[in-house]
Amino acid sequence: MKHLPLILLLALCIGGDLGVARADEPTVTAFDSKVFVVTDYGAVPNGGGDASAAFQKALDVIARAGKGQLRIPAGDYHFRQVVSVTFAGSGLAIVGDGQGVSNLYSDNTNGVLRISVPQCKAQISLRDLSFLAAREGAGTAVEVTSQSRGARNFRSLTMENVDIRGAGLPTRNYFDYGVKAIAQWRPIFVNVVFSGVMDPALYKDRTDASPTFSAACGFVADLCYAPTFQHCYSWSAQTGYRVISDSGPEGPEDGAFYRCTANLVRVGFDISTPDVEPQMVIDFCHANARDVGIRLHRRKFFFLTNNLLYGLDHSDGFPYTDIELVDCNVGIIAHNIFQSPTAHNLKPTPVVKHTMIRADAKCHDLVISDNVFNAKGDTVIVSPGANHMEIRDNHISNPQAKTPNSSHE
Repeated sequence: MKHLPLILLLALCIGGDLGVARADEPTVTAFDSKVFVVTDYGAVPNGGGDASAAFQKALDVIARAGKGQLRIPAGDYHFRQVVSVTFAGSGLAIVGDGQGVSNLYSDNTNGVLRISVPQCKAQISLRDLSFLAAREGAGTAVEVTSQSRGARNFRSLTMENVDIRGAGLPTRNYFDYGVKAIAQWRPIFVNVVFSGVMDPALYKDRTDASPTFSAACGFVADLCYAPTFQHCYSWSAQTGYRVISDSGPEGPEDGAFYRCTANLVRVGFDISTPDVEPQMVIDFCHANARDVGIRLHRRKFFFLTNNLLYGLDHSDGFPYTDIELVDCNVGIIAHNIFQSPTAHNLKPTPVVKHTMIRADAKCHDLVISDNVFNAKGDTVIVSPGANHMEIRDNHISNPQAKTPNSSHE
């Protein structure tokens, strides 16, 4: 006995348990550093069965522990029902082995993961995963919701290297929503890709009923304080990115989009607050929309710079606006390129309903400068009543583009 390792002697003294978890329900020990592997709870990669019960059990255990990482090994996991958990602890990480490697399939109409965080007190992170819709209208891939936004000095939600799309290629399978982040504090999304229906045979149908617009929205960050999107992509949906806070008592401040794309959508970036709230940056982004590229509603101290904006097809009869400003003030719109992908862009016919920048009567103190207007239609329309508008040094490279209607000094 004296030659046995000390840890084994201790184990024998307490019954030889060594803190090893039971196969039916693993538990947290000092040896696993709060890492929970979903296959230990019954999930079978590539098994073709329903993995939702195993994921539910694992997340419930982490919720009771108060913090932990859920590891998802490489494989395909199918969800016949959504997995919902209320997490009141300090931190939850859901980590796979990579995009296209750890794949979570939604076989139901409610999605895959629904995480409720009371009073926005926890830090939630998801990374290195793919969410795949195995049917049409597969619900919301990931939803993280808090009842109160609160005032936090940390990021309550981080998503990185996450892929959300329909299974197969081409495919008519889609999620209704990619990500819903509700009332989160400084959420950040890095390299998160959403795709709705991806079938080139459908792309010429631009009507409201087109399957191309079956998905409602790629990214929702409603009531979120300072949401940040970097290198994200939204394809084929009614709306690419939505940050709407009209239902709250006040609009959260701040927000940024950097090198993000909204393609084959009706509205690219839709941002609205109940009161005029400060700071919004959209920089080096790309919007290809049917109705509106960027819509800002009640924002001040904003920057729309270095973006590429153009409509799907200006001759399809739908009025299109690249940048629409409603009750916005103290902002800069500069160094953007306004383009059209159509062959008739440089020809006088057909006449199109295309406005590159539109500002309503409540807008004031805006600088619109150093943009390149290379699409036909109206370059800048400012409604009567708007004031302190400086429109200068823009380059109109298309002879079919109309000069701004007024300087509104």
